[in-house]
Amino acid sequence: MTKARLIALYLPQFHPIPENDEWWGPGFTEWTNTVKAKPLFIGHQQPNLPADLGFYDLRLPESREEQANLAREYGIEGFCYWHYWFGGGKRLLERPFREVVQSGKPDFPFCLAWANHTWSGVWHGCPDRILIEQTYPGVEDYTAHFYHMLDAFRDPRYLKVNGKNIFGIYKPKDLKEPELFMNTWRELAAKEGLGGFHFVAMVDFPWDPVPGGFDAYSSNPPVAMVTRQDVQPLNEELEKEILKWRFFSKEKPELPQVYSYQSFVENAFPDKTLRRDFHPCVVPNWDNTPRSGKNGFVLHGSTPQLYERHLEEAVDLVEDRPEDERVIFVKSWNEWAETNYLEPDLRWGNAYLEATLRAVTRETGDRIRVHFVNVRTAHHSPHSGYDRFLDYIPHRRLPKAVSFDAVSDAERERLYQQAKQEVSWYNPSDLELESAVNELAPGRHRHVCHYLYGENSLYHTERSQDPNKKVFVSFHQPPAAHQEFVRNREPLKNVDGIVVVGTNQIPFFSQFVAPEKIHFVPHGVDTDFFRPNPGLKKEDRILFVGNWLRDFDTLVAVSKLLAVKAPELVLDVVTLERNRPYFDGCCNVRFHSGIPEAELLAKYQEAMLLVVPMKDCTANNSVLEGMACGLPIVTTDIGGIKDYVTEESALLCSPGDADTMATGVMTLVRAPERLQQMGKASRERSLDFAWPKVSQILYSAYETAFRSDEH
Repeated sequence: MTKARLIALYLPQFHPIPENDEWWGPGFTEWTNTVKAKPLFIGHQQPNLPADLGFYDLRLPESREEQANLAREYGIEGFCYWHYWFGGGKRLLERPFREVVQSGKPDFPFCLAWANHTWSGVWHGCPDRILIEQTYPGVEDYTAHFYHMLDAFRDPRYLKVNGKNIFGIYKPKDLKEPELFMNTWRELAAKEGLGGFHFVAMVDFPWDPVPGGFDAYSSNPPVAMVTRQDVQPLNEELEKEILKWRFFSKEKPELPQVYSYQSFVENAFPDKTLRRDFHPCVVPNWDNTPRSGKNGFVLHGSTPQLYERHLEEAVDLVEDRPEDERVIFVKSWNEWAETNYLEPDLRWGNAYLEATLRAVTRETGDRIRVHFVNVRTAHHSPHSGYDRFLDYIPHRRLPKAVSFDAVSDAERERLYQQAKQEVSWYNPSDLELESAVNELAPGRHRHVCHYLYGENSLYHTERSQDPNKKVFVSFHQPPAAHQEFVRNREPLKNVDGIVVVGTNQIPFFSQFVAPEKIHFVPHGVDTDFFRPNPGLKKEDRILFVGNWLRDFDTLVAVSKLLAVKAPELVLDVVTLERNRPYFDGCCNVRFHSGIPEAELLAKYQEAMLLVVPMKDCTANNSVLEGMACGLPIVTTDIGGIKDYVTEESALLCSPGDADTMATGVMTLVRAPERLQQMGKASRERSLDFAWPKVSQILYSAYETAFRSDEH
C-alpha cells in the first residue's frame, strides 16, 4: 500500500500534428528537441535519451499500455494529462487522450489539467511570436468545453478527491472570470449527475485558493518556485570555471539560468505546516535547454537519491491527512525536452522510478531521516570528496537551534575558543549545528545526525536519550594524526556509530567505543564522471595528484631517477601552488595548480599510470579517481591503501623507496600489455566504491544502530 496518491503530469506531444509541422518543420514532436540537445557548461548532462520505452509514438496503443504498466509498477496512481483548449473550440494534441477514453485502455486512472496559456516562441528566443492564443470567450465556450470532455469526466478511471473529479488549471491567475468558469462547470456537473469538481490551481505558493473559488492549489512551475525562494544560483560559479578552462578568454560565457537542484529540494516546502488544501508537487529534474538553449532554465545536480528525499518530504506533508486527500503531483512523467521525467533513460535506467516506489511504500517508522553535519569541504574537483554522500543519500536540513539565538556573541566566542583547544580544525559554524543536533526531538520518526568530518567538529555533542535519534561521526585521518586532531575523546562516548574509511583506523577507536559501534565504510568515487576515455591516445605521461600526506621528497627523487632512466616520460604534477618549490630543477615535471576539473579529468585519461608516494593514508581521492579512469597505481604500501587497491591493479613500494618506485614505473610503461591489464583491473575495482554502492553500505550501518536497540 502506498503512503500517498502520486499523480504524474503527462505530456501528449509525442506524435506529429499539422500545427507543429507548420511552426517547427515536418514530423516535429517532443523528441525533435530532445535528441539535438548539447551540453552548455562543464558537467551539464545533455542529451538525455530514453531507455526501455524508446522513442515512442503516442498514436500507438502499445506505447500507452507500456507507460501505464511501468507507472503502476512503481507506485504511480494515475496520469494527469495536459489538456489544450484555446477557446472557440480550438484544441491541440488531443488524439492520445481521446483514444484512451474511447478504447478504455490502458486500464489506468487519469485526470486532466488545462494548459491554459498562449503558445509563443518564448523558449526559442522569439517571445513576440504568437503561435496560438489562449482566449476565454465566456459562458457559452465554457459550456462547450465541458461537454466536449464529458465522456472523460464520466469515465470510471477518472481520479477523484472525496468523490469530485480532479481538474488542474495551469494558469489560474490568467482565467478571465475564474469563479464564473468554475461555477458553470459545477452546475453542469450536477446537471449531468457527476459528483462535482476538485479544482486545483497550479501556482507558486503561498497562495490562497479559496477567494478564487478553487478547492486546492499545488506548487508549479519550478521556474517560479526557484526564483521566489532561497535557492542557490550557480551561474557565477560556472562562469568562473568556464573562463578558467578557456584560459585566455575574458569574454563572459552565455549560460542558461542555472540553480542547484539540491538547494531546490532543501527549499521546496519551506512551510512544514502547509494547509490541507495544498497538494505538493515534486520535480525529479528540470532542464529545458533542449527546447530553448541558452534561454533555458536548469536545476543542476539532480540524482535519484536527492529526488527520493524530495518525495519523502512531500509524503511527510500529506501522510496525516485523510487517505483520499494525500495527493502529490509529480512533474512530470515524460517532459523529455525539459529533462523533466520519470521514464527510464540511458544514464539512470529505472533509478528514479525505484526511488519513487521506495518513498511512497516505505513504512513511516522505517524511514530514517538523515541529517548531515559540517558538509561541503573544498576538493580539487566538485565531483570529489566525502560530502558527495549528500548527492546519494536522501537527507534533510537540521531544524534551527532555538537556544542558540539566545547565546551572546561573547559566549559564542568563548565556546569556540574552548573547542579549538581540543579540536584543531574546529569550524565556528559547527557551534550552531551541534546545538541543533542536541535540540533535535525525533518524536515517532527515526533520525540520524551524521558528522561527516569528525576532525572538524564533535565537541559540544551531548548523549541522546531518545531511542529514535542516533549520532554518527566519520573520521578520515590515520591513527597518528588523531593524536593531534582528536585530543578530547570524551565526545566519542556520546556517539552511536563511528565511521572509518580505512581499517587501519579501527584499533585507535576501539580504545574508546565498543567494536560494534565502529563501521568501515569505504570512501566513494564518482565512476560516472571519472572514467576511461578509449578515444584518447595515451601519451608518454605519468601523473601525480594531491597534497595531504603526500611524500613529496620521494616523488622528487622518483622524477629525477626517471629523468635519467626514462627521459621520454613527462610527470604531470597536480597539487597546490605552495608545493611548486619542491620541483625546481626537475626537467621532466609539468606543474599544474588550480586547474578546472575538465582539465583534471583529461590528465587522468591521458596518463599511462598514477604515481602517488605517501607518508600515511586511509582513503585517498586521487587513487580512487585514477582507478576509476582505468590507471594502474604505483604507490606506497602504508596505512589503509590495501583496503582499496589490489595486486592486480597496483604496485606497492616500501615508504620512502624511490628506487623501487621508479623501477616499477619504468617496468610498467615498457610493458603495454601488462599496463592495459592493470588498468582494466583498476577500473573494475573502482566500481566497488561507486557512490550508490558505498551509500547503501553507510545506510545499512544506520539501520544496524537502530537494530541494536531491539536486542
